[in-house]
Amino acid sequence: MLNDGLYDLIDALDLDVLMIDTHPGLNDETLLSITISEYLIIILRPDQQDFQGTSVTVEIAKKLDVPNLILLVNKAPQMFDFVALKKQVESTYDAPVAAIIPHSDEMMALGSKGIFVLHHPDTEVARKLQILADMLADG
Repeated sequence: MLNDGLYDLIDALDLDVLMIDTHPGLNDETLLSITISEYLIIILRPDQQDFQGTSVTVEIAKKLDVPNLILLVNKAPQMFDFVALKKQVESTYDAPVAAIIPHSDEMMALGSKGIFVLHHPDTEVARKLQILADMLADG
C-alpha cells in the first residue's frame, strides 16, 4: 500500500530520484525506508563508531534484499589516502563506495543556511555530489 502511494507521488511530481534522509541508527522510519528503497545509500564517516553502526545497517539491508546498496564516505580528512580508504570500506562491507566526500570547511561555514552546491559549485564536494546524483538519475 505504502509503495503504491510513494510511486504515485514520484509519478505526480515527475521525479527522477526521491531521497529520504532518515536518522542514524535503526528505528521504524529507517526500517520502512530500507524496505521500499530501490537504492540505499548509507553515509558513514571514516571513524570507528560509524564503522560499527554501519555494519548493522548493511547486514539488515542485505537481509531485506535491497536491490542497490551503496556506501558514501563523508567528511574524510584530506590527508587520508582515498584509494586505500575506498578499498577498506568496500572490503569491510562487501558493498561499493559511490564516492568519498572530503571534509569541507566551506560546508561547515555554510552551516545548513543554504544549498551547498549553489553557494560553492566549484568545490570537490560539489563535484562528488554531482557524480552521485548523475549515477542515481541514470540508475
